[in-house]
Amino acid sequence: MQDKNTFSWATKLTDSEFSELIESSSLISYNKNETIIKQGSLASQILVLEEGFVKLNLEIKGKDSTFGFSVNGDFIGLMCSFVIKKLDFSAIAVTTSKVRIFDRNIFEKLIKENGEFALDLISTMSEMTNSAIHNLLIINHRNVNGALALLLLRLHKLFNSKNFSLPFTREEMARSLAYSKESIINTLSDFQKDEIIKVSGKNISILKLESLKLIAENG
Repeated sequence: MQDKNTFSWATKLTDSEFSELIESSSLISYNKNETIIKQGSLASQILVLEEGFVKLNLEIKGKDSTFGFSVNGDFIGLMCSFVIKKLDFSAIAVTTSKVRIFDRNIFEKLIKENGEFALDLISTMSEMTNSAIHNLLIINHRNVNGALALLLLRLHKLFNSKNFSLPFTREEMARSLAYSKESIINTLSDFQKDEIIKVSGKNISILKLESLKLIAENG
């Protein structure tokens, strides 16, 4: 069975509570570029990315724009999961991914019974909301620097390292961020000239993590 320490949000659950949650869940695999959530579908389950890398898209004026990314252990669409409404975004697997689907009724039961778990979940939802709003502002300002910095930071979290290999081509990266391939290549080059990152083919080394965070925050 899964270790509850795998998920930061599960640490406040007792072993028996976590067992109940896992036993009521299912694990589904998705291929690269496969849709996990379709925009407009009903929010009826709790989804957690157990393995892989997922982009979150929002359709704006008939065009998909990426406003966020999910990595191992992240909830997908938690902000919408406790209300009966349609999801306003889509989730697409950037790499081969595994998503654990939880029964929403079991989640709600544990929230009622375990106050510490409920507070932790509220804190997580608040952080997700702040992040989504910030990322949407980046989209509205069409700032390629902020969008690319955000992507690199999510990959840093995914691989838990400042050194990693991009799991996609420059063209796929550009498509994910809704910018041209040339803009992505030029921005990567600018980041390297400023000694924020080092680029060698698909290999990325983050040299100045705090600088990258500032770019992501300020666009």
